[in-house]
Amino acid sequence: MKTAVVRCAVGIGVLCSAAQGLIGQDGASGGVGWIGVRDERFRERFRQVLLAVPTQDLATGWSLASDLGRPAAPLLWEMTAAESASVGPRLVVMAAAIFAGGPLEDERLFAWLDRPKPMLEERVLVSMLLALGPKRTRTKNEFRSRVIGPNRSPEQILGIAARLASARFAGQDAGTPVLLDDDPGLAAAAIYAGNDVPASTENRLWNLRAPERHAELFWRAAMLGGARQIAEHGAVSDALLGRARDLMALPGDQFAAVRSAAAIFRSRARDLRAEGPCPDWRLVQAMAIDAAGAHALADWLGAAAQPRDEEPQRLAVAYVLSREAERVVAERGTWGTDPRIARHVAIALAWRLLGDASPRAIDVQMPATPEWAFVRWATGASIDAPGQIEDPQLQTALGLAVNGRIDRDALRTALEDALWRWGSHPAQAVVEQERLLVRDLLLVGSNLGGGKYVPHIVTEQRYRPTGIGPDATFFRIAVAAYDFLARPRGPVPAEHRLR
Repeated sequence: MKTAVVRCAVGIGVLCSAAQGLIGQDGASGGVGWIGVRDERFRERFRQVLLAVPTQDLATGWSLASDLGRPAAPLLWEMTAAESASVGPRLVVMAAAIFAGGPLEDERLFAWLDRPKPMLEERVLVSMLLALGPKRTRTKNEFRSRVIGPNRSPEQILGIAARLASARFAGQDAGTPVLLDDDPGLAAAAIYAGNDVPASTENRLWNLRAPERHAELFWRAAMLGGARQIAEHGAVSDALLGRARDLMALPGDQFAAVRSAAAIFRSRARDLRAEGPCPDWRLVQAMAIDAAGAHALADWLGAAAQPRDEEPQRLAVAYVLSREAERVVAERGTWGTDPRIARHVAIALAWRLLGDASPRAIDVQMPATPEWAFVRWATGASIDAPGQIEDPQLQTALGLAVNGRIDRDALRTALEDALWRWGSHPAQAVVEQERLLVRDLLLVGSNLGGGKYVPHIVTEQRYRPTGIGPDATFFRIAVAAYDFLARPRGPVPAEHRLR
């Protein structure tokens, strides 16, 4: 019981407060504690923010769905079914249902896909949201056929989206048909998912000296898919490692994403070290994606932020992971005076110390950084008058710690989740590059918002899969959903937890 209370308090505080007191008892809704499908209070609120034109605010409606979580899923799926006449509203509410349910409600989602009516736009949006979500731990039977529906030759955009989604489900690379279309975007989605790509297509797309248009999508997908394979299975392809080194050597701003994807692959392969001048901070972020990567780059990671680093928090956390805790404490006169990074360093250091069964006592004070209280607690030092922490969930966790109501493992999880919410968790570099790949394969070719991501590329040169017209309402909603998911939510996905 104690563990359940602690996790509620520090992990899903908004959900606990929002769902407390809900009295829906409809059997189809999951019983007591779920929002009944006939609950007009929530139905009307969702209708106002998701569907009513004068008051429509998709971000607010989707935030409400996410905060309420699973208790809202039955109602939102019922509202989705009610919008049978118009695809736009149906996509909006369906996205809310997916945001509310998360991975634990996949059965409802796939039951919806199993219906004979889901249209192309629905299947593509579902696949995109799955591709942007966390990894599932279980294989989904007949995944491909359930996602693409009865069409044996799905439209190009659905073929891409379904393969991107399959990368999030265990074992879905097995048995997927080889490509019959040599489109570079489709090949990119296939290699990202671990599917076979014809040798002729691979050889053509791997021409770095005279690359064909959109080949860089394939390069990025190969690097990110290969990095995932290393994380899951441990095997490193020597051929792909050689290609990664070649890609990191490509000059020019147009290959920045390629270099970052290659850096992620090489980091997973433990093929990087701090040699020569320090690269641009963006590339270093892609190299220092976990503790081992940070340790290998220790000479490039200092207590002071790089002068041109626009997001110094993430490398500040990598700095903590790269050296002994005592040295981080000794250098507090440098990082502790930079308000951009001080709290991130304190939380990362406390996370490290909580993993040590008997850490050396750190009995120093940092009154300007209230998060330092976690460092003191982790080493057994007293916390006389803890300051006010801006993050409400951390403030709750600190109160539990002061009162002896949380154990070290639970607090450590809460601290890492805070780094994730703040965007300073090193693995965010992996998530961002995977998100960019999904975006560039599915959205940038549209005329309803997608072009804003690549305004420097003329419309005719942007990648645009066939199947849904560039002016379709689908893209307005899909772009809004992509933007909504830009801010990290919830706990750290299991595959990205620091070790």
